Amino acid sequence: MGRWMTAVTLVLALGLSAPAMADDPPINGTLRDGGDHQVLHVWGTHTQMGYAHGYLLADDVMALAEGYILPMYGVSPAQYELLVSAVLPSFDIPPSLRAEAEALIEGVRAAGADMYMDTLERDLEADDLLLANAASDLFGVSWQCSSISAWGQATAADPDLAGELAMARDLDWDFGGGAADLRDHGLVIAYESTEEDEQRWVSVAFPGYIGCLSCVNESGVGAFQNQGNHGTSMSSLDTDPALVPINLTLRTAIEARDADGDGANTIADVEHAVTEVGRMGTYEIHLISPADRSDPPAAILEANNGGTALRTPTDEPLAGPDCVATTNHHRELYSPSYCSRYATIVEMVGDYDGVLDAERLWEIEKEVSWDSGGSGTVQTMRVIPARQTLDVAFADRDQVAPYHAPTTYTFEVLFGDGGPIPGDDDDDDDDTPGGCQCAHGAARVPWPIPAALLGTLALALAVRRP
Repeated sequence: MGRWMTAVTLVLALGLSAPAMADDPPINGTLRDGGDHQVLHVWGTHTQMGYAHGYLLADDVMALAEGYILPMYGVSPAQYELLVSAVLPSFDIPPSLRAEAEALIEGVRAAGADMYMDTLERDLEADDLLLANAASDLFGVSWQCSSISAWGQATAADPDLAGELAMARDLDWDFGGGAADLRDHGLVIAYESTEEDEQRWVSVAFPGYIGCLSCVNESGVGAFQNQGNHGTSMSSLDTDPALVPINLTLRTAIEARDADGDGANTIADVEHAVTEVGRMGTYEIHLISPADRSDPPAAILEANNGGTALRTPTDEPLAGPDCVATTNHHRELYSPSYCSRYATIVEMVGDYDGVLDAERLWEIEKEVSWDSGGSGTVQTMRVIPARQTLDVAFADRDQVAPYHAPTTYTFEVLFGDGGPIPGDDDDDDDDTPGGCQCAHGAARVPWPIPAALLGTLALALAVRRP
């Protein structure tokens, strides 16, 4: 397993319990130190993966639950409980992921973490995690993500890519809403399900987040979700078919071996999964695959409660035929609105005469990154799906993510059979349950949840609920 394996992680990797856990389930997971982030590998059923996630990251989950997630909504405890009791039941949560969330909570408890949240005067529950995983559905354009992919003629001149697809992406988010700061909780998760119809996949996320914000599977199909700019009014919200949180929909599509049943794993699987369920929010979803797997191998799936549209290279004003990009604006589902960051991407691709490589893609994402002091580019990543490689950088207090040199991973390393991970400092304390024990940032003013969301949304959904 490599020199990074400590005595504790060896016990975990073998699927055995530590002595204090003798009466509890085995821990199907390992946690490794990546320097400025952590790398979690979990395997087994959804229940086993959730339990390992919660046990190994118990302190981090609890720190974010009360110190970040609750302040994120910017509501009183009573209003938050309304979200949990009236809004969350309006979502159709996939049973496997509800089981995973419940097991995650049990893992946190088994690790001995203090589950009590002073703000709510109760313990953390699975419904709190599931509501957090629906944040993309409940907020408008609160974050300013962006991404670009290129292949074929756009990368043919690069001797390294030689026509293969590469994608770069910024995840922009608020750094902190209270006592916790996302910059202290960078995480890469390698999921290895033992379900027959599921495959391995990798997620760049945060402790306690089980959905897909930025993810790619072992077939090379990836989905990267941005917020959109065309929401749906409560009075016209359609709840048939049933609403599913978008990041849970993306996870089920990426994790499935063949979501649309056509015998192949392509970006069409993700398009099918998103189209077949109800959606509450508004999204720009960057889909990718190896250059020879899908036609085209990348596209932008625009979606909201009213419909979907697939934006392909022929719909883009980018120089050259084989690239797509997105920020937070629908450009096919609705007439496009001006976006300065999208305009910058178009300009830079033109400056490069449509000739792109991995470094140029990163430079583009660096140029459109931002830092307001309280929010900005938390994660920057680059994926070459045919090679199963992931380059990822995380923000710190000094710089946002793309200004840091990325750490390069292969699936072989992430799934534990490729030796030590890059950036591992061999500090045994960082490879034990509970993670890096990073310090939390100072309190900040949270961003508000849309005012109309609470009473109006709860009432509207209650009326429509079967």
